[in-house]
Amino acid sequence: MKNIAKNLNIFFLLVLFISCNTKEKKNVISESEAIRIEKEKSEGTRTEINCDSVYKNKGYTIVLETLNYNTDYDTYKVIFSILKNKQGKKNEIFRDTIESTVGDVGFSDYNNDGIKDILIQNISDVRSNWTYNLYLVNLKKDTFQKVKGFEQIKNPRYLPKYNLIDNEVMSGREWTSFYQIQNDTIHDFGYVIEKGMNEDGTYVDFDKEYKTTLQKVLKDKHYR
Repeated sequence: MKNIAKNLNIFFLLVLFISCNTKEKKNVISESEAIRIEKEKSEGTRTEINCDSVYKNKGYTIVLETLNYNTDYDTYKVIFSILKNKQGKKNEIFRDTIESTVGDVGFSDYNNDGIKDILIQNISDVRSNWTYNLYLVNLKKDTFQKVKGFEQIKNPRYLPKYNLIDNEVMSGREWTSFYQIQNDTIHDFGYVIEKGMNEDGTYVDFDKEYKTTLQKVLKDKHYR
């Protein structure tokens, strides 16, 4: 119980009142404009993020409220909601309950519409591979669509040229796969490119394998 209480205290210190005028996050989605939030002011279990600098003139505020700690998964149950300020009054326009280890929030376009979508950190494994909850933002309709299955992708990176997602996973042997958002769900193309040495003692030419596999994906009947 002491360890749980200690972890909660640490999390509460990390989950703070935040402005979206923040530093670039370089260690998670390396080529995606993700933003690491600077922690400024603690208000217990509640975090408010003013997003005026990300979504101009929309009056959005992201709110994260920590409920409890899950010892089985080393995560916190968090209520994620979005408020919209209209004529000085904030009304809730979206709500979801998620799991998160550190409550980190990022903004990056994941569907090539020119609008930054919302990523909220999910878990970090023993090799520091991070996963995220992803919400596609529609500014015209004030809607936020959660992408099913996105939280299964470790270290996601969006490739706007191909409208694909790849990743680089640190494990016993590093590997990469390809995914795509189709409607509100992630499609896994089923290819795995491993780095390092094969069983026969030869080394993988990763760059060559990556290009070859990418071409297979682009020709796949499920590619859109």
